[in-house]
Amino acid sequence: MSSKIKRIAAALLLLAMLTSAFAACSNSDVPDGYQLVACEGDCFRLYVPTQWTPNTAGGVTSAYYSASAGVSVGVTVADDAGELSVEEYWNKCNENFASSLKDYEWSGKHETMVLGGKPAYKYVYTASVTVVNGEKSETLSYKFMQVMARYEDELYVFVYSAPLESYDAYLETVEGDSDGAGILPYFVFAEPYDGGEDKKYSDKVTAPEGMKLISTDELAYRFFVPNSWIVNDRAEYSAAYASDTDSSNVSVQMYMTKDESKTVEEYFAECEARYKNIFESYELLSTEDIKMDGVPAKQYTYTAVIGGVEYKQLQAIVVKGAVFYTVTYTALPEKFDTHLSDVAKMIENFDVR
Repeated sequence: MSSKIKRIAAALLLLAMLTSAFAACSNSDVPDGYQLVACEGDCFRLYVPTQWTPNTAGGVTSAYYSASAGVSVGVTVADDAGELSVEEYWNKCNENFASSLKDYEWSGKHETMVLGGKPAYKYVYTASVTVVNGEKSETLSYKFMQVMARYEDELYVFVYSAPLESYDAYLETVEGDSDGAGILPYFVFAEPYDGGEDKKYSDKVTAPEGMKLISTDELAYRFFVPNSWIVNDRAEYSAAYASDTDSSNVSVQMYMTKDESKTVEEYFAECEARYKNIFESYELLSTEDIKMDGVPAKQYTYTAVIGGVEYKQLQAIVVKGAVFYTVTYTALPEKFDTHLSDVAKMIENFDVR
C-alpha cells in the first residue's frame, strides 16, 4: 500500500472514530454502560463509558472523551520505578515535572485511596500544555490527577487530564458517583490480557451469499461484509476497508444510553452538534427512513472536512434495548458511490443478537 493510500486510510479511520458512538463490549464482566480498554499483556482492565473513545495506539492503554475536549484517562507501567515506593517515585516525578512542565504547580499534598483493590496515592497538579491543531497551536492550563499503586512487582500509574475549566465536569465520571459507578471504581488488576480471546468468530452462523462475518462472538450484533472487503483487525470495533488500493471503510459502533426514551433523531442531533465542533466544516446532505434488523431506523449522509480534506459519510442508526447501533461508511467523495451497493447489503443484513 503506498504512503499516500496509508495516509488516506488513517484519516478515514480517524474520521470514522470521531463521528460515531464508540464500541461497547458485551462481555458480562464489563459494567453496564462501559467498555473495556486493554492492550495485549495488560495486567489490568480499564473500563470507560461507552461515550468515550478507546485509544491503544503505541501500546498505551488510554481513552479520551472527544477529540476536541482534551479530556483523557490512561494507565501505564512505570518502567523507571525500579524498587521505589509510590511516594519515592512521586518525588522523582515531581522533580521532573518541575523542570520540564511550564507553570507546574503541586500543592505538596496527596490523598490515600484504592486502585484496583491496592493501596494507592493520589496527586493532583496543574501545568500549561501546548495543544497543536493543524497549523495552529495554543497554550492551555491543564489539571492532572495521578493515582499510583504497586501490584506484584510493578508500579502502575493512572492519569486523568483535562483543561482546567473542564476538570470538575468529568471528575465524577472518573472518581465515581454515589452508586459507585466510575472509571476508577471499576478499574481492576487481573491476569495478562489476551486480545486474541476476543477475536473469535462463530462457525455456527451462515453468512449471506458472497459475504463474510467480521463481528466477534463477544459482540451483541452480527455484521457481514462482502468477501472482497478486508477486515481491519487492529480496530477496537468491527471494521473493514474496500481494498489495498481503496481505503474506503465501514465500521460498527455501539452506544448505551441511560435514557431509554431517546430516539434515533435525538441521538443523531447530539452527534451532529459534536460534528460541528470537531470538523472544519460539516454539511448534512440527506436523511432517509430505512429498516435495520427489521425495525425502523434512520440513514444520514453528510460531508465533513478534516485536516483540509473533504470526506463523505453515511451513517445508518438503529436503537434496540437502549443501545444505539451505528454503521458508518466513510470515503473520499469521488469514491463514495462506488461502494454504495455493498454498504446497502451490509445494512440490510445487520443483525442484533
